[in-house]
Amino acid sequence: MRVHPLSLIIDITERARSMVGTMVSLLVLVAWMHPSRQVVWTVIALAVAGMAVWQIALWACRRYRLGDDEITLVTGVFNTIRTTIPYDHIHTVNVSQPFFFKPFGLVSVTIDAGGTSGGSAIVLTAVPAGLGDKLERLRLQTMDAAAGRPTPTADGIGPTDHGETRLPDTDHNDGRLVFRASVRDTILFALTDLGFLAALAVIYGFAQNLRDLLPAGMVYRAEYAVYRFAAGSVITAIMVAAAILASMLVVSVVKSLLLFHRFEVWRRGDDLIIVRGLITRRSITIPVRRVQAITIRQSVLRRALHLSSVQVGLATPGTDSDGDDDDTRGSILPVIEDGRLYATLHDMLPEWDLRGSGRHGDLRGESHGPQPVRVKRTARGLGRYLLVMPPVWTAAVTAVMTVGVLMIARYYAPSPDTPLDEVRFPDGHPVFEPYFHVLWLLWLLTVPLLAGGYVFAKRWLKLRAEGYALLDDGRIVVTGARRLSFVTMITRRSRIQCVQRRIYPWRVRAGVESLDMPLFVMNGYSWLRFTVIRSPEAQRLHDWAMGIGATE
Repeated sequence: MRVHPLSLIIDITERARSMVGTMVSLLVLVAWMHPSRQVVWTVIALAVAGMAVWQIALWACRRYRLGDDEITLVTGVFNTIRTTIPYDHIHTVNVSQPFFFKPFGLVSVTIDAGGTSGGSAIVLTAVPAGLGDKLERLRLQTMDAAAGRPTPTADGIGPTDHGETRLPDTDHNDGRLVFRASVRDTILFALTDLGFLAALAVIYGFAQNLRDLLPAGMVYRAEYAVYRFAAGSVITAIMVAAAILASMLVVSVVKSLLLFHRFEVWRRGDDLIIVRGLITRRSITIPVRRVQAITIRQSVLRRALHLSSVQVGLATPGTDSDGDDDDTRGSILPVIEDGRLYATLHDMLPEWDLRGSGRHGDLRGESHGPQPVRVKRTARGLGRYLLVMPPVWTAAVTAVMTVGVLMIARYYAPSPDTPLDEVRFPDGHPVFEPYFHVLWLLWLLTVPLLAGGYVFAKRWLKLRAEGYALLDDGRIVVTGARRLSFVTMITRRSRIQCVQRRIYPWRVRAGVESLDMPLFVMNGYSWLRFTVIRSPEAQRLHDWAMGIGATE
């Protein structure tokens, strides 16, 4: 079967967009040769026509087939590439529906087999809307047959693993809704997400594009006007900072609404179905048996507001076509109040028994946050190994940069008798005020201070949070900090790949090590890490992970 011709239009559009830069370079080269206008337009027309013909040939040779045991995709013009994924090897089925697909009843489907290479996934653009559900039925039937369980009947109804009745798998609504994020939840996610600072890079990139399009003198005068306005008084500086912060928050809120609007989690049989998106509606199916770990994250701001985010670790890296990055892939709870956290997780993943009691108590958490109770703090009393070095390095780098700044200022400082209109930047552009140099030099001095403060804050969070608890059923709960967020990870011993222990020569006498346990996880956090830990505790975790001796 071929995909819908709408996919051909999408491919041609994407290819044409990627050719814009090449076409501009080609035009510059051709213009340098001084040809006639007819020659220029002929070259452009031939390039566009050649691209369109090639895309048509690729579309005509692209076919997929649903067999009895596998799905096969055939591509290639001069050489045939055949990709086959058995139904029981399917890791996830991701379905997305942009708004322009809805009138045609089409979707895009990504079938991921869980491999680390790009060839372990099949991407079908513009296929019938029921294909994703059909693949899910075929996958479940294949798994039931392999396990010797009764397979669903022709109408899709049959017993599940728990003795319940499986409804016809024609829609995710046939499952049980376990979580739905409100608009308030989505806005709280955006406002409390420290990642909104990345919006500054978007604004900066937009400004750089304007720099390339507008005359240089206009850009420099506009920048000078903004800097001079900001330096006019403390109030104006605060107003400028507030305007920048507000613009970043607006970008973050809009992005979150587009990504997590009407976020829903459904439990259907042994699958979690994540449905989300405003313009492009996405449906992602996650088999519960593929879940490798559960990660609960709290930024400092969210911790103060008693909010958390939850992500499941998967054994697949995902594909670029699923619309997710590494931080959002596997997200099952973008934001939720701490009071509802573990009850909701228990409804979603009863196999992990997150409300059950192990040797170290109930996992429902303490009143001040979602951390499991009776976690043994491994970094307690080891603050000097975490907090001493950042201030020392910051002081050293700041001293070196101060000397460099003073030398630069002395080199570029104009003489007292130089007219103001002759004072210029090193690149030749005029400076209207001599103190303009001083502002930039002061900004340079803040770089090591901000970097040192960031590292110190990260290590202070690690000192407060790092610890672990071992449960009777071979699970481990590890608490810690990554970047400026508190993290709680729950995983099983079978998911641990190895144990890596490091110790510096100056720590041997004190018996202080670092310990990492990489996991079979290809998204989000893929390791259990202890930045500082005493050697007896490190040995105990090593023996537990390797299954050596008693777990007490």
